[in-house]
Amino acid sequence: MKKIAFTIALLVLAVVSNAQNVSVAWEKDFAYPINWQKVSAFGHYLVGTGNGLLYVDQDSGKVLWSKPEFKNLLESDVSQVGNSPLISVNQGTTITMIDPFSGESQFDSKKAGISEIKDQMILYNSNAILVSGRTYSKKDVLVLSSLSSGKIIWKLEDDFGRFITASDISNSEILVVTVFNNYKIDAHSGELIWKNDTSGANKDLDKAGGFGALMKEMASNVAQDMDFNIQFYKNPFEPIFYIASEKEGRAPTRGFSTSVSNGEPAYHTTYTAFSLNDGSRIWKKDLDINGKMGQLFFDKKGMVILPDDGLNTKINLFDYQTQEGLWGKKGRGVKVKGGIYDFIEVENGLILISKKPNNKNFITFLDLKSGSLVFDKPIKINGEVLFGEITPSGLLYMTTSEVNILDISSGKTTIDNEILTSPSLIDQNEDVLYAFDNSSSTIKLLDKKTGVVSKLGNKITFEGKESPSSIRMRDNGVLVSASQNLALIDYSGKTTFHTYLEAPREPGILRALRYAKAIRAAYIGAVSYSGALAYQSAANDISKEDQVTGAIVSDLGNVFKEIGDQATDFAKKSWELANKRFSATKEADNYVVILSQVEKNNYLMKVNKNTGEIESRISLGKDRKPAYVMDGVTGIVFYQTSTNEISSYKF
Repeated sequence: MKKIAFTIALLVLAVVSNAQNVSVAWEKDFAYPINWQKVSAFGHYLVGTGNGLLYVDQDSGKVLWSKPEFKNLLESDVSQVGNSPLISVNQGTTITMIDPFSGESQFDSKKAGISEIKDQMILYNSNAILVSGRTYSKKDVLVLSSLSSGKIIWKLEDDFGRFITASDISNSEILVVTVFNNYKIDAHSGELIWKNDTSGANKDLDKAGGFGALMKEMASNVAQDMDFNIQFYKNPFEPIFYIASEKEGRAPTRGFSTSVSNGEPAYHTTYTAFSLNDGSRIWKKDLDINGKMGQLFFDKKGMVILPDDGLNTKINLFDYQTQEGLWGKKGRGVKVKGGIYDFIEVENGLILISKKPNNKNFITFLDLKSGSLVFDKPIKINGEVLFGEITPSGLLYMTTSEVNILDISSGKTTIDNEILTSPSLIDQNEDVLYAFDNSSSTIKLLDKKTGVVSKLGNKITFEGKESPSSIRMRDNGVLVSASQNLALIDYSGKTTFHTYLEAPREPGILRALRYAKAIRAAYIGAVSYSGALAYQSAANDISKEDQVTGAIVSDLGNVFKEIGDQATDFAKKSWELANKRFSATKEADNYVVILSQVEKNNYLMKVNKNTGEIESRISLGKDRKPAYVMDGVTGIVFYQTSTNEISSYKF
């Protein structure tokens, strides 16, 4: 065994020695100590120095803008605003949001009179930032700031308890949902079109005079730090919206028992319907449903509520106007095993996915026309369902641990020996699915048309005690990889190559590379399902080390949906940048960067995915913790070579 390891080490040393060194693209002395550097998900390269915050052009090293007022910041003080390109700078009690395209400040919490920011949203249609928080006098406040000028468009101070969500209803109107009130506001003037209580309890407190005001203030203070589950839904057929609120205890109006399941407290969810036109309530009483907030489906006949009520859940179709239950005996609903956490819409019905408190998962089919369950018994499955697709051979579904096909007509799975795998180890196109089967350590091929499963190649074993973490279909075969291993199996089953590079002895230096790969996977995931799996896996991997960074990566794909159809200047620039980075992923997807250590020297090595050959390398020296960052989309590496200097390389 030692002899084999020694032979591999010699081979790696020879390959690395022959690899071409990447030449320096640019070098820059920033004149002041460099405290940190980072590349945002949108590709903005930021450098924090002792003389300010700098935005540097990746290709030339030119400083595009600098902010001397932000000197000696910590890296954690600078972040991305949600899933937008905006840059947030946190200076204790003051938060500034910067437009990276211009370098201009678009929001200053101190100037806006906000001492504590709770939430923020980018409203691309209104070309503005909506910020909720508390004033220096501890009052609730909503502020809308222009993305064009940075000026405050309007400010709303009211006892709303806590901001929930906001939505651009049109180019001129915004719907704001809070714990206490709902507001329809003119986006340009801030004029209040209408205001209504979110719940009847708030109206009762308003009637109680000074005591009610005191109680509301106390409730507002508590709400600032409280975790609660409140959701907003818009009816796709009528100008109606719904507020759903999850509460502990059983529904008081439905006559069910107050028992608990599996030692957990019982819950119920309250639904309130409002008119978008004038804010008035549609129903005389709220609709109370037993169970945690699950899923909601809007059918032309009514609203299908699919709660999560533990062991046994009752689902029902409720009339939009009368709240009348339309399914089951006397309209009391249909019982489903487990609590529903997801569904898949198919022709004539919904595939319901449920889970018991003991983590047993089930699939069943709901016929929307009859309001009945088609299968005699729900299908027990391994893991939580992540994706489902109707194919000629049935419902192809993937869970956190398996792949199988469900015959909807019979309610039976068609693959006798399910493929035991994970999301990042699956890739597919319209006709076939490839998955690395953990039980056999082989690649399984699933023909979607016939449902037939076959094996591709022999058992795959990685060096360095690694297990495969990713699989991707390529023109010349299926690529299976981990952080240090790369193997390509052609479509006849032969192994084209297997490249292994020894991992660095300091695992901490892999963090920057993992983040770069996660960003690249996010862009690929925005345009392809297979990429989405890699993106999901990468985001989870990043979250293990840095939850904030992981959240940014996992939310990145959402922004492309939000800005695609908008015409404002900020949205256009964001969309153009996103498209540019989409294009760059095509080239970046032809290689992988592996960090390895050879003779105590750390190298970033560009490995060709088609040949397994090391095309080029960048030396990070013998530092135990080299200061470097990489943009996984552009392939540009920024390496801090001294206190004030950075050298840039492009793979």
